[in-house]
Amino acid sequence: MLVLERRAIPGGAVVTEDDLFPGYHVDTCSTFHILIHTTPIVQELELKRFGLEYLEMDPFAFAPFPDGSCIHFYRDLDRTCNEIARLSPRDAEAYRAFVQLWLPFNRAVFATFLAPPSPGPMLRSILWHERSRLRSLIGLGKSTDLLRVIMASYGQVVREHFADERLRGALAWLAAQSGTGPDDPGGGEMLAWQAIYHDIGVWRPRGGSGMLTQALVRCLEHYGGQVLTAAEVVQIQVENQRACGVILRDGRQFAASCIVANAHVQTTLLDLVPPDQLPASLRHRLQHLRIANGVGMTVRCITDDLPRYGLTPYAPSTNVERGKVPEPAHSGMQLLCPSLKHLARAYYQYRLGQTPDCPAVLAMTPTATDPSLAPPGKHLLYLWAQYHPYRLANGQSWDDIREREAQKLLDVVATYAPNIKDAVRGIYIKSPVDLERIGGLRQGHIMHLDMTLDQMFMFRPLPELAQYRTPIAGLYLTGAGTHPGGGVSGAPGYNTAHIVLRDLARSRRQRPWLAFHRTSPES
Repeated sequence: MLVLERRAIPGGAVVTEDDLFPGYHVDTCSTFHILIHTTPIVQELELKRFGLEYLEMDPFAFAPFPDGSCIHFYRDLDRTCNEIARLSPRDAEAYRAFVQLWLPFNRAVFATFLAPPSPGPMLRSILWHERSRLRSLIGLGKSTDLLRVIMASYGQVVREHFADERLRGALAWLAAQSGTGPDDPGGGEMLAWQAIYHDIGVWRPRGGSGMLTQALVRCLEHYGGQVLTAAEVVQIQVENQRACGVILRDGRQFAASCIVANAHVQTTLLDLVPPDQLPASLRHRLQHLRIANGVGMTVRCITDDLPRYGLTPYAPSTNVERGKVPEPAHSGMQLLCPSLKHLARAYYQYRLGQTPDCPAVLAMTPTATDPSLAPPGKHLLYLWAQYHPYRLANGQSWDDIREREAQKLLDVVATYAPNIKDAVRGIYIKSPVDLERIGGLRQGHIMHLDMTLDQMFMFRPLPELAQYRTPIAGLYLTGAGTHPGGGVSGAPGYNTAHIVLRDLARSRRQRPWLAFHRTSPES
């Protein structure tokens, strides 16, 4: 097996880079890994043998507010509800009920992520996986509530279920990580999915997000596979409607009887496959897949200090300056979004093609739990912010405004942690345009395609492509543009691998000579 990677480092959006700042190991895209822990991938591939070690982030989220209050979100539901009760006892009970309602349903839905999406099997899987709990919900008349939340926007759901604007802002900002807007229909499920955090927790690999990719590379090489980096594919070769190889930008060619493409579905089928090899109607539909006008931007900072939020109990210590010792707040996602109205305003400006005056920011401080990522006494601060359009209004260029917009993100952090501006010693910026240039994320969309109901499950990316096969024999799709979508889950690859193995077994039964056919050493 041969893996071809366009960049000099394997992993796509799951990479940790060592050459940005000497002595630092920086995640330049994904950071936290959640959905992969709903799959058997780590165990089945024995990735621990290949150097992968996960650290749990608990609390998994922390939300400070301008009035000095805050919420820690722990994996333990009771502990989280006690936190919320300090703001609103009513909302604490509402949050408990919301999680308890959605957790069995989400477990059942996530079980369907490990199979190609088909309406019948998916429904049977959901009903079987949590049949007793779901029957009780139906008996209680809750099934209509479940359906209604799925169809609603997450903004509507938080307004209906929770009264405190601070809690609304924190929960909405968590739901917004899928890229959908607070009032986009069908986004309610993104809020409901948060119940799974209390079931499986939030994790990150020791040594950085890219340690997952490195473990996969070592696993592949252990079993005789090979990874070539700086190997950009510019064409998928097709003969007699069957994929037969690829051509690289440097002119090298590799023969293959089976190709699995993890690139964006439009890149694969519109750019790499010769136009005459696909029906015109399919190319037209592919051209009109819905990809939002960007989602957000990211800034990576090296710092002399952690953000001193000053709002939480600090780790017990003596003769240690506040902020130098990690707090519970530094463990997971730091939600810098004071209200749902704040998030909605940022989204409104984004829809006009404008960058937000005051973006919602997700801050992360991985060195608080993994000091190996930086030199002794130094830290990393990761910032992700929304919403930032890929195409800007008024003829603006991201190359002209990227530093200005990065400063806005730091200004938001400084609102809650005034020490941070003086602590920053270097920054690395990825605008929506940079996300496309560097990572191949078309229009800077981190999920490849919008994560809305009409582009999920058996509709992702299109109904005729939802089984990971293409009209070209031997060419398969995988990645965030296929079921079950974006996020570090591994589920698209898991599903595609099973489809490929099934098709290969069928071919060998039909044509036994294939089992003995020696392919090119480069295939």
